[in-house]
Formats: sequence, structure tokens, C-alpha cells
Amino acid sequence: MKRAGLIAALLIAATAAAAAANVRSASSPTAARCGGALWQLKTLSDPGRASVSLTPSSTTIAAIADRRFPRQPPRERRTAFQRQTWEVVAQLTAFRLETGGVRLVLVDSNSNMNAVIPLPSCLSSRTRARAQIAKVWKQFSLDCARPKSDWQPLGAVVYVQGVGYWSQRQQGLRGAAPNGAELHPVTGLRIVVGC
Repeated sequence: MKRAGLIAALLIAATAAAAAANVRSASSPTAARCGGALWQLKTLSDPGRASVSLTPSSTTIAAIADRRFPRQPPRERRTAFQRQTWEVVAQLTAFRLETGGVRLVLVDSNSNMNAVIPLPSCLSSRTRARAQIAKVWKQFSLDCARPKSDWQPLGAVVYVQGVGYWSQRQQGLRGAAPNGAELHPVTGLRIVVGC
């Protein structure tokens, strides 16, 4: 009888441990749910995150679009562009929800680029500026609109702060800079008008 009780207790403990592991893994960010193999770079939770200056440097979309694309998109923070938080003033013309975040199309004069606000569920405990990024998501969702998977037009004028990121040069991606430069993650957003 004691042996049966011991076996039952062990089975219950094993089941509880397995259930707890499943809950942890379901709530932890993964590449599949958060933007692919480079999701840690995109959410400022990569090993090189401490090298990023979080003090924004003011620039223009045109200046970012004029930067030289690296020979290959870096899989780690290697360039000065990736180690800096940038601030641009732009018209936010469209947005949509995609895997890992909401993609914003930013335009100034004749230049355009994308910026991405990561989903709060994709921010890990290692994410630098986690509270700021989550605040941007909440602000955008409340003040502008709840993002959907289809492109949604907007005409807001905004100040956007974000970390430099080199994406694949994607022909046909709406609003993408020709050199693949993005602000990803967005760490600050100030809406001037339009939401």
C-alpha cells in the first residue's frame, strides 16, 4: 500500500512538473512567434544589447536610407547604425500586424522606411528597454488603432525613436528603405497629430 502511494505521488509530481514546463514554454518568446531567427536582435534581447546607446540621435529618413548596406545583413550588432537609437520625424502612412510586431511605414519628403514595434509577448526578461517598448505598443494601440493583419492607412505625424536594424533588402515590401534599414525595435513614439 505504501508503495502504491509513493508511485501515485511520483506520478502527480511528474505531471505537475510537465504542466509547469509547458506553461513556461508557451509564454516564452520564440523565433517562430516573434519574427524569425533574428528575433532577439529585433527585440533588443541579443547578447550585444548592452552596446546600444539608448540616447536618441536625431536624423532623417533620407540620411538613414543613404547608409551603405552591409555586404550581408548582420546576424549580430556589428555596425554603428545597429548600436544607436535614432529619432526621426515622419508621416506614419500605414501599419499592419505581422509575426512579432506591428510594422509602420514612415515617410519624410521623398524617402521612406519601416519601423517595427514588437509584440509585448515577444519581449523576454533580457530585453533592454522592455518597459519603454511595451509602453510604445500600448500607446499606439490605444491612441491610434488596434493593429490588424491587413494594411491600415493612417496620416499621423510622429516622432519615432528606435534602434537601427539591417533587414534583408526586400523588393516590394511596402514602405521599405531601399537599403533595408529599419528602426527595430521602436523604443519611443510621440504623436504630433493624426491618431
